[in-house]
Amino acid sequence: MTVHRSDWDFGLSRLTKFFAGPWSHERTVDETIADAAVGHADEPPGAAASAILKDAVRLEESSLPTEVIATVWTVASGGGYNLAYFGIDGRDWLRRVVAVCSGQVRQADAARVPSVEPVKAAEESVHVVVEVIRSAAPALAAKAATFHGHEADDVVRGLELVATEVDPDLGLRLLLRVLNACRVPISDAQYARYEALGEAFGYGRFHVSDVEHLTRF
Repeated sequence: MTVHRSDWDFGLSRLTKFFAGPWSHERTVDETIADAAVGHADEPPGAAASAILKDAVRLEESSLPTEVIATVWTVASGGGYNLAYFGIDGRDWLRRVVAVCSGQVRQADAARVPSVEPVKAAEESVHVVVEVIRSAAPALAAKAATFHGHEADDVVRGLELVATEVDPDLGLRLLLRVLNACRVPISDAQYARYEALGEAFGYGRFHVSDVEHLTRF
């Protein structure tokens, strides 16, 4: 299992925060993606861009329906960059993200050719993340008004598909972002479980707390 160098959120889940509503139109879309691809000070040059690139490629090349991609992106980004509103296809959006991040990776290391391998996740990891997503479904359903026109069942199903068909790591990270964006309160027990799962996936020490806008009880 790869241990991520940053202490914070990373990859496509981190990118959604840069488009969280109200998204600033003072920056262009490509500039905003590039901002996220710069990464944190504790990351090597190109690492943040590479993490976003890998998530986006795996999601774009997956068997997931395009509308599922659009649903998960829109809800995780808090509707700040609603693909349906702008008339953007979910896979076209991911290709744009890939193009920008590929350029950022090459800028950090001109000799580096970005490559992305499919994830070979353990069945147990997939099962655990899917169970965590399903356990959050009732709380998510209670916040359905914040899903920007998407149904709660579609959001949960989309996260499950990401976990099973793409990468359980990405599925967990996007779940955390959805909980955050929709201001879903969680218990201390849930928070501890997310931290334990994050540790198992090699997340940094502030990863879960970084996405925590979550009111614990």
